[in-house]
This record gives sequence, structure tokens and C-alpha cells, in this order.
Amino acid sequence: MSAYLMEIFGEALEMEDAAQRAAFLATACGADAELRDQVEALLAVHLRLGTQAGFLGGDGSAAEGEGGQVGRYKLLQKIGEGGWGVVYMAEQSEPVRRRVALKIIKPGMDSRQVMARFEAERQALAMMDHPHIAHVLDAGTTENGRPYFVMELVRGIRITEYCDQNRLTTEQRLALFIAVCQAVQHAHQKGVIHRDIKPSNILVTSDDGKPLPKLIDFGVAKATADVQLTDKTLFTRFEMFVGTPAYMSPEQAEFSVQGVDTRTDIYALGVLLYELLTGQTPFDSQTLISSGVDAMRKTIREQEPPKPSTRLRQLDSASVESVVVRRQSEHARLIAQVQGDLDWIVLKALAKDRTRRYETANGLALDVQRFLNSEPVSARPPGMLYTFSKWSRRHRAVFVGAAAVLAVLVLGAIVSTFLAVRAIKAEGIQRELREKSDADRAAADAARNEAVIRAYAADMTAVSVSLQEGNTGQANVLLDRHAPREGQPDVRGFEWQVLRSRAAGDEIA
Repeated sequence: MSAYLMEIFGEALEMEDAAQRAAFLATACGADAELRDQVEALLAVHLRLGTQAGFLGGDGSAAEGEGGQVGRYKLLQKIGEGGWGVVYMAEQSEPVRRRVALKIIKPGMDSRQVMARFEAERQALAMMDHPHIAHVLDAGTTENGRPYFVMELVRGIRITEYCDQNRLTTEQRLALFIAVCQAVQHAHQKGVIHRDIKPSNILVTSDDGKPLPKLIDFGVAKATADVQLTDKTLFTRFEMFVGTPAYMSPEQAEFSVQGVDTRTDIYALGVLLYELLTGQTPFDSQTLISSGVDAMRKTIREQEPPKPSTRLRQLDSASVESVVVRRQSEHARLIAQVQGDLDWIVLKALAKDRTRRYETANGLALDVQRFLNSEPVSARPPGMLYTFSKWSRRHRAVFVGAAAVLAVLVLGAIVSTFLAVRAIKAEGIQRELREKSDADRAAADAARNEAVIRAYAADMTAVSVSLQEGNTGQANVLLDRHAPREGQPDVRGFEWQVLRSRAAGDEIA
């Protein structure tokens, strides 16, 4: 069998689902139908024979199976398997006794391409020094010449299962997600792109009762331009289809290695966040697989997924019950919590145009932390009302106190204004009453004066008549009636003086 055929076969074994494998074979084999038939025949035999792979030319030594010995490590139990590698739980005997995870290339799979990929993964992990990334402890080669490396044993379950089993709230899930982002940021700073971030590659274990996520499996990791993971040449033609469809970025769906950079991992983190919030990925895995390779690529590259809050609204009754129970929240409250900032954060991470995504995993983590702190997030343009609402939520105690003071001030202003209006209105009424009273008084005075004048004229006529009749006593009574009195006008004139003199017996010349 040619090395070329073996390399294609080894790569195909790594594919986790039929659609991914079919797309890879279509790309790697091209129009060579005979080559594809040979690869598919090998795959069929592998499925029948399981993990022995002795037909590939390896010796399949039992010493490297469960119960066997690899260096100073006793293989206890197989805990994971890929197309070209298998992972065992092993016991280290010296210099310390401890349980570890040992990954080794399968017998017969030690082709040039597989060896290069294995060495790249080992080197990538060796570069890492982060609490949320599995540590490499040792490396070596078996007696049969197959390389292996030893890493810390992560006793955990995939992050989505951990969150659901422990019924973590949205806030608790976001805290775990931030830790994952920090691990990815560390890898990027070391010059390594993971390229296959998904729940099964993020195991959550417990550390003193606290959840501790661990990023694992750098088997398809890619180095950035300034980092070299291996001196061996990786067969880049087969790397055109790398990743898991539901978590694959649009540039990965282009089957172009050159278009992949750290923002590919940002997209996968966006898918993970979407799943943690809604219980579903943006695009259903089975739907993607059943649609065929071309339709799958078109969906990933062009179709916009619904916002997380919209997906939550669209859940059927059974899914709603499952989601709310696992997140300890009512359906309406969960939608309200996700709607807005978390929608914006997820959609920015999932942007088709990678230049519109977060530049770094740390930037994504910071925005999620801002949400948890009730601070404005960078994923949406901040308006004044939005910024104020975030400030008020973040400083609730200060806001409540200020609102109370403002309410008192506003109420005081309203009461003062009301009383002032009432006072002005009352003053106007009083002024009107005063003006009316003054007018009435003047009219009364005028009428009274007119009455006095008329009475005076009538009395003076009566005095003249009385004097003509010689009745001076009656004349004097009438004259005395108009003598000056306080509060009454003096209406006496020359006529009164003449009549008074005649009544007194004086002669007037």
C-alpha cells in the first residue's frame, strides 16, 4: 500500500461523522475513483476489526494494550480513540505514583503524515502552561518505535453535559465559558490555533468542589505564521476539511488552510456560547450532515442563524421544559436575560465576515464579563439610554437612593407649583372682588350724594314756603337738617345762608 493511500486513510479515520468524512474524501481523492474505493475498503475493514489494525503492517503488540506496559507506565484502561491514536488511563510507577493519560499512535498508523500530526499535537500541548489546558508530563517512544506522550488525566465530562447535570444557571455557565476563552487566548498567545473547539474537547472536572474546565485534543491544531510545531512536513492538502461541521467557521467551510486564523476559534467559541444558552447549536448537526457537503458548506458560509433569544422562543413545549429546568429559570425570564446583550455578543462572535468578530478570545471573555457586571458591552453601539440603564443596574443602591431624592425633589416642585398656582388664582379673585367692591362703593357714594343734593334742593324750597307763611320754626328745622355732619358732603350754598338769615329775622340788602 502506498504512503499516499495510508495518509488519506489515517486522516479519514479522524473524521467524526459521515458528512465530514465524505467531504474530506471528495477533496483528497478528487477524480481518482480507484483511490477512493481503496480508502473506503480500508475503512470498512477497520470498522470490522476494531482497533487492532494489524493488517496495516504493525505488529499489534499486546504489550501496548490494556494491561500492557509502555515505558514506566502501565496501561489500565482505554478512555479515548481517534483514527490514528488511542488514549489510555495509565499508572505511573516512578519517580512518583499517579494516574495519567497516555496517547499513542495505533500499530500500523505510523505514516509520515500521522507522525507529523502527532508530533505537532505533542509540541502544541508542551507549549501550554495554563490551568484550563491539559498539561503534557512526559513523552517517549515504544520499543516498536511508535511515539507517545503523557498528559495529566482529566476526570471530567463535556462542558454541556456538566452544565445540564448540575443545573447551572446562565450566570454560572457564563463563568465557565469565560474560563474556556482564557484557555483559548493562552493557546493563541503561544501561536496555536485549536481548530476543533467543541463540547467534547472541553472537559469539566472538579477542583475543591469548584468546576474546572480543561481544553483538550490539539490533534488538528495549526500554528500561526511565527510558530513551528514540527520539523516534519504536514500534508496540507488533507487539512482542507478540518473541524466539526456544527462548530465549523465559514472560512473552514471554504476548505482553505490559508484562510484560517485565530478568529476561526472565536467562531467556534460563539457556537459553544450559543449552545450553553439555548441547549442547541446555531445549525443542527444532523440537518447539516443530511443536506450533503455542498449544501452544508453553503449554510455555514451564507445562512444567518436565529438569535439565541429567538431560538429560545421557538422551542417546543418539551424542549422548553428541559431548558428551563436545567438552567433553574422560567422560560420568559430566560428569554429576557438572553435578549439584548447576550444576543449581540453571540452574533458578533458568529459573524460570517471574520473582520467583524472579536479580535481575540480575551475580548469575547471581557464582553461576557461586562454583561455579568451589568456594564455596557462592546458588541452593540452604546446609546445614552442603554448606557444609563447599565449604570443604574450596576449601581443599584446608589441609583435607588438618587431616585428617591429625585422623587422627593420632583414631588416638592410639583406641590410648590400647585400651591403657587392656587395662590396666584386666589390673589386674582381677591383683586377682582376688591375692584368690584370699590366700584360698588363709588356707585353707592354717588347715589347717596345725589340723594342728599336732591333732598337739599327740596328742603330749600320747603324753607322758602315756610318763611313766606311765617313759619320760621319749620324753616329752621329744615335748614338744620343740612348742617355739616361727619361723613356727609357739605352741600350748603349761598341760598342756604340767605334763607338762614331770613329765618333769623335779618334783612338782606
